[in-house]
Amino acid sequence: MKLQLGPEIIDSYKRLSYRPWFALAEFVDNSTQAYFNNKQILDKVFKKDGETLTVEIEYGNENGEEYLRIKDNSIGMSRKELENAVIIGKRPRNISGRSKYGLGLKTAACWFGDFWTVITKKLGDDTQHYIEVNVPKIADNKLDLNHKEKKVKSRDEHYTIITIKKLHRQFAGKTVGKIKNYLRSMYRRDIYEYNFKLCWQKELLTWDYDEQIYSRLIINKNGKPTKRDFKFTINGKQVRGWAGVLDQGSRAYAGFSIIQANRVIIGWPDSYRPETLFGRQEGGSNDLINQRLVGEIFLEGFDVSHTKDEILFSEDESEELDAKLFEEYADFKQQALSYRKYKADERADSEVNCDAALNDFEKELSSNEIKNILFELEIPSVKLIKESNKAVKEAVMKKIQPSLKVKINELKVWLYIVGDMSPNDPYVIIESTESKERVIVIVNKAHPYWVHLNNIETILNFLRHCTYDGVAEWKAYFRTGKLDPDTIKLIKDNLLRLPFEIEKHSV
Repeated sequence: MKLQLGPEIIDSYKRLSYRPWFALAEFVDNSTQAYFNNKQILDKVFKKDGETLTVEIEYGNENGEEYLRIKDNSIGMSRKELENAVIIGKRPRNISGRSKYGLGLKTAACWFGDFWTVITKKLGDDTQHYIEVNVPKIADNKLDLNHKEKKVKSRDEHYTIITIKKLHRQFAGKTVGKIKNYLRSMYRRDIYEYNFKLCWQKELLTWDYDEQIYSRLIINKNGKPTKRDFKFTINGKQVRGWAGVLDQGSRAYAGFSIIQANRVIIGWPDSYRPETLFGRQEGGSNDLINQRLVGEIFLEGFDVSHTKDEILFSEDESEELDAKLFEEYADFKQQALSYRKYKADERADSEVNCDAALNDFEKELSSNEIKNILFELEIPSVKLIKESNKAVKEAVMKKIQPSLKVKINELKVWLYIVGDMSPNDPYVIIESTESKERVIVIVNKAHPYWVHLNNIETILNFLRHCTYDGVAEWKAYFRTGKLDPDTIKLIKDNLLRLPFEIEKHSV
């Protein structure tokens, strides 16, 4: 009696516990690993042709049928390599890289759809190969892959194109955003070190370490970022990396990324948070440590799950890793707890910056343009302004959903950030007195002022002011029955103290 695997097992791959970004990563892993296995050869070719390693992922519709296509300009496959690639479970020669189990191409392609094809041409060969996998037929023991060969004119071409049809899954809405964020994070090292180009629907997925992390770190008294490297072993396996403390707390950016073979296994936007440093994570703790402690952990020689979304620690490796990280960064944990970005002395601009700002503002207030606005420009009637704003508001609400919806007790705050309004439309339209249950704020990204908002902090503060104007008006009107300017400013004053109060109470 022998254990046997029937071809019908291929039909079960659609039920694997993949998430779309990890399934797509199987194809990207194959492309990038093929590049690393043939780096010297391909680098010469890329330099000559003015190219770099590129993987393009496309989701579209052909003749009324949706498809998913992954195309690369890596080394390509010969007939023998393609034969090996479609043997389920046949491991590659090099299992120290990203391709380990001989499963990824088959499991991911079948997870996405019931029919898929591979077209490939290896650099230096004169033959292009084509195969097709019809999953229901394979499961029915009809194993022929309809292999076709075609002679090509140039041996210099090199590519692999995988097209998947009869899809089980579609991509829309938030899923697309998650796919892009996870993929750009997973291949951050390739993007950073090798100028790797990874595209989703022709959009280049970028990763800027300075913008994403380094520029956000606390600058210590020596004028350097609060960041420190570490290196140790666990069961003879190498562990290295770095950790730092973010200046402005953000759970979205904090946490560790676990990286093996220079590819993120666990990491932003769903980062690794060991309990020793970050505490229990039930419900997603949002204290200062979870907002500020950030880093990367590079592992060598650890096992990963076959879907490559989890490190398979053996024995007490996970506990030992967490304990060593705590030993290395207990001081950073304390600094994350004690640092106060919103202290007056830390928040205040230097006198030099303040003087420079005042000089610029004085020029603005002394300009002919402000005189024209204040003394020459006619003010439309209140009725006309209201009707115009109402028309814009209704057009926006009919066309798009709010960018942000928040419920504060009985009050619903709807914030729209609209990019296709006219530059001549108001910078903000607020509806604050029509309903006791709702405030509507519409921000016009096409307004000329928006170009001055060139970083997260300036955009955040602008949105604060626009939204808190509406909320303050709402409270003043429904609590006092009128829109008194001093009352509105008093309410807004309290709202603008929120960042400090939130941080103070999170300690």
